[in-house]
Amino acid sequence: MKITLLKQYLPRKLFGRTILIFLFPIVLIEAVVFIAFIQRHFEQVTSQMSDIFAYQVKHIIKNAKIKTTNPEKRFLYDLGADFGLDLKVVNNKPNLKIKNLDIFDFSGKAFVNTMINNFGNAVFFDFSKHKKITLVISVDEEYLEITFPRARISAANPHQLLVLMVFVSILLVFLAIVILRNQLKPITKLAEVSEAFGKGQSLQFKPSGSEEVRLAGSAFIAMRSRIERQIEQRTQMLSGVSHDLRTPLTRLKLSLALLENTNETKEMLDDVNSMQSMLDAFLVFAKTEATEETTLVNPIIFLKRLVTKNKKMFPNISLKIKDKNLNHKKIPLREKIFERALQNIIDNASAFGSKIVVNLDLHKKYLLIQIDDDGDGIEPSNHIAALKPFSRLDQSRNQNKHSGVGLGLSIALDTVRSHGGNLTLGKSPTLGGLKVKITIPL
Repeated sequence: MKITLLKQYLPRKLFGRTILIFLFPIVLIEAVVFIAFIQRHFEQVTSQMSDIFAYQVKHIIKNAKIKTTNPEKRFLYDLGADFGLDLKVVNNKPNLKIKNLDIFDFSGKAFVNTMINNFGNAVFFDFSKHKKITLVISVDEEYLEITFPRARISAANPHQLLVLMVFVSILLVFLAIVILRNQLKPITKLAEVSEAFGKGQSLQFKPSGSEEVRLAGSAFIAMRSRIERQIEQRTQMLSGVSHDLRTPLTRLKLSLALLENTNETKEMLDDVNSMQSMLDAFLVFAKTEATEETTLVNPIIFLKRLVTKNKKMFPNISLKIKDKNLNHKKIPLREKIFERALQNIIDNASAFGSKIVVNLDLHKKYLLIQIDDDGDGIEPSNHIAALKPFSRLDQSRNQNKHSGVGLGLSIALDTVRSHGGNLTLGKSPTLGGLKVKITIPL
């Protein structure tokens, strides 16, 4: 459970994770060095220097006790000058034990502890003066005030090591970011080319970067070439077979035309025409798929043109645009083959319904095209079967004069998938008939 919660806060991208792996040891090492440095310089060094200072103060107090017969105690000035201290006797006791000691003043805290260890509680501290410390010690019912430079009890410029360490760390992190970005560029490019290939686009790509990344790029290029050759060979073979079948079908049609016009002859002619339509549909699809290039298309203009063209044959078709940001949006499409796929869906809807609504919406990661009709719809158990080639559902949509050859939805699904999208069937929430939902990734 804790590991799952931790993963939510970890970077998701390789760049962020690599920087974290690089940055974490640096921060950890700096923290250890910082703690060790604080303990060494602000505690041990300061304590040693404070001990030396305490011995000097004890020497002064000892001499002050010996020469108490001098009422003015002028010897204190000479004695203090010998040690570089500003000494004077005051009669009033300070109000505060420790004055203006900052919470992060580690050397000051070490000095206070050392003085208390040497003189007990009869000592007072004032840190309010800039770069100076005032120490007040109780001596013979009077108070000896000692003012001295702060440098006497702390190391000179102790922060320089910390500043240098932080500066070098920032420099190393910056260099790591620059180098890492250059190393990740080939991986990012490979991901972009792979995603584009999944959408039916073949972008130019030259392997670069480290040996492992080059190997992955070369493997992708080889895989893409094999897939493209396989698709091309399959399309050419099926196109050739379909083309060759047109000749015997034409002969059959001519032979049937010469026979007596009976019900049996009409049924046979209908079967031949159905086969002819099937071959024509597949030939057009195969030819367009093999030759059409991907272009940037505005989905609003594209669908408006499609709906306007269908209004002549089906007046009850309408277009609903839910996101006005699509006015300036363009997506990569093979326009003719995609239009033919949508036309197959519209023809199917117009054959079984009296009203069609084409919905267009823009989501964060994909474009949504939804076509609803008010026909009988298709049972949920038959949705998968309806998308298979040569599938005609007699129960959900009666096999009458409107029945096609069973390739419309199958070709539409194949076209949408070649663009990297998906096509699903469902029940229309508004019209009650069939809902065809198409998603195209952006």
